[in-house]
Amino acid sequence: MGNQLNSQGMSDVAQLNLAEKWKEVKLRALLEDMVEYHKGVYPNGPLALAIWFKKSVQGGEHCLLELFKGILIDRIVGPTRVSLSWRIDPNEPPFVLIDATSVEFFEQQLASKSPILANYFDRYEALYFDKNLLPDNVLAAFNILTEPAGLIKGWYVTADEYAQTRDLRGLLASHGNSKPPIGLVKMEESQDFENCRGVLNAEIGQKWLPISPSGIVNHTFYNDTLSGRAGYFLFQGGSFYQILKFEIKTAPEYSARLLERSRDDRYPELYLRAVRASE
Repeated sequence: MGNQLNSQGMSDVAQLNLAEKWKEVKLRALLEDMVEYHKGVYPNGPLALAIWFKKSVQGGEHCLLELFKGILIDRIVGPTRVSLSWRIDPNEPPFVLIDATSVEFFEQQLASKSPILANYFDRYEALYFDKNLLPDNVLAAFNILTEPAGLIKGWYVTADEYAQTRDLRGLLASHGNSKPPIGLVKMEESQDFENCRGVLNAEIGQKWLPISPSGIVNHTFYNDTLSGRAGYFLFQGGSFYQILKFEIKTAPEYSARLLERSRDDRYPELYLRAVRASE
């Protein structure tokens, strides 16, 4: 009898948890729909950040903070009460209480440690952000990470390109005006800094995420290496490496160093050797 009661209790808890999760999914979808609409509220003031704060799936009212870039406002406007079912019935619950202000005013208040911002850091979740419109201190305040610690960014250099140039300044000049498409998080480096190994990242949806074992096969540098062709990476700051090899590695511990964990803890690990200017 005891085992049956325990089993029933566990089943009830699981059902309650599932119901709560489903409520949260539906509520987040409604909030994200409203945020999407608000991206065009100010023609010359794009939405830069939307924060769901005092987060709860219970009750009929929820809280949203929106920051707009470049609008002339020196206060927080709101709360404005709007139905999350506004497309169907503007009077139907649940409702959202919206506070809105400019990025510039929020940054000023953040720098002065104003107590008026305290509510926005209570059980918060970033529903939307545009990192190009937000200063670093606002991103950091809401723990919005767009790249892993230690990430270095750079460009792939083919053997033909290197043979034609063989000059680090020339390579930097030819690539420096373009956005780096590749990032590297070093997992190990030799004491003489001659050799290192790490995980390659690419920018996806404003975040630098590890390239997957299936995704790596779509990159020229990987296929060149498999075909036995020499290849190089040039990183911002002037460090230059020759590709030695790739190795698909199972490494659960790498997830702590990256923004996203792979589904099976497998990562394409890259081995590099430093190339000096005289080589």
